[in-house]
Amino acid sequence: MSFAISPDGQSVAAIGPDQNGQLYPINGGKPHPIDGLKMGEVPITWSQDGRSLYTYHPGELPARVYRLELSSGQRTVRKELMPIDPAGIETIGPVLLSPDGKTFVYGFHRMLADLYLVEGLK
Repeated sequence: MSFAISPDGQSVAAIGPDQNGQLYPINGGKPHPIDGLKMGEVPITWSQDGRSLYTYHPGELPARVYRLELSSGQRTVRKELMPIDPAGIETIGPVLLSPDGKTFVYGFHRMLADLYLVEGLK
């Protein structure tokens, strides 16, 4: 489950039970859809001014971090994340972002295997 609390502490951006992004008011009330958030994307954090949300799609390689303007639904790629050696990379995540939106930290899952060719066995 992925969610992000707004800088003013009044809203939570999260993926609802229907797998769609919603803004949930902390004090109760009806959630509102997050325009521009695509299916499978998850919120990372809010921008410092509370007008944008940073998101990414965990299954995407390289992982593209988007800045999503909440008022318009406009999306811009902020960063592409991929380890220097992409061999065996299956997933990237979690992705963390500093409050100023300039520093990224991410993890990844790598699966490597060895293949041996054996000849002359009976």
